[in-house]
Amino acid sequence: MTTIINEWQLDCRLNKALNQQHRAEFSLWLAFLSLAVDEMAEFQLPAITEPAKKTDLYATFSVNRPRGYGWQEHDKQRLASHSEALSTGSLPQLKLQQYLTEGPLVLQDDSAKLATAVAQNLDAHSQRRRANAPLTRAEADPTALYDILQQIHQPHAAQ
Repeated sequence: MTTIINEWQLDCRLNKALNQQHRAEFSLWLAFLSLAVDEMAEFQLPAITEPAKKTDLYATFSVNRPRGYGWQEHDKQRLASHSEALSTGSLPQLKLQQYLTEGPLVLQDDSAKLATAVAQNLDAHSQRRRANAPLTRAEADPTALYDILQQIHQPHAAQ
């Protein structure tokens, strides 16, 4: 079974539940739909690739790039200088040294890492987006409209 994201995946089930006043069924189908606006059927447009202009603002303004939060190979030397500043000077000397040469905040910098308890409590749509699962949409069949119109015009369809 695939994940239900858009109303076009439900065919006419949502509409039938609404017309037949089946509130529980309508609520159930509505709860399956994703809350993300960019995944709604109205916004599923064909992908147009435009060449993106990349401007490097760091190079333009001659600014150093920010360091990562994780451990790097030259951090041992930085932490040694912080230790020396604390032992020879005082706390203001250490703070000044930390402002001038920042040390690492964590051992490994992993921006996609979530706590296990948080990751397990995500809804199905958030887990799918986190796993980067592609959104597949079936192509519309223009000849299907003719079959639907034929079914509507039959005499037993009006009952």
